[in-house]
Amino acid sequence: MASDFHHHHPSLEPFPLFIDSAPPNSENYFSSPMAMAAVQLLASSTSTSPHAGKPRTLVPTMPAKVSRYLRLRYFQYEVTFGVYMMTPVEKCVFNLVILGTLITLLFALFFGFEPFVTYAVCRLIYYITGSLSNTGGRCS
Repeated sequence: MASDFHHHHPSLEPFPLFIDSAPPNSENYFSSPMAMAAVQLLASSTSTSPHAGKPRTLVPTMPAKVSRYLRLRYFQYEVTFGVYMMTPVEKCVFNLVILGTLITLLFALFFGFEPFVTYAVCRLIYYITGSLSNTGGRCS
């Protein structure tokens, strides 16, 4: 539809809606060579595009989705903790402290969580039944 307008009415202004609402000293706005070249480029790119009638749909691949997701999460992390304002050395030290803390927590969960749960369940069994004889030696 837009391409029909440009082909049938080449003498009309590129943006006729701005004529009535333009400030009084702006009559030469579109007469500069750069503005006219930009308008012609926009008009030619929309009217001679080989895919003018088809909507262009790009389906992102899985690596692109994962990459975008991770970049978004890292951006949120930087903004939340103020890392974006740090120098590269400060970022490195801060990230190493955070990484070390996470590794320590995972280590504690992996090696310390099972004994903790076992002890807690044995205490619960003892408080409910009054003895640990039915646990099969697991709570000795």
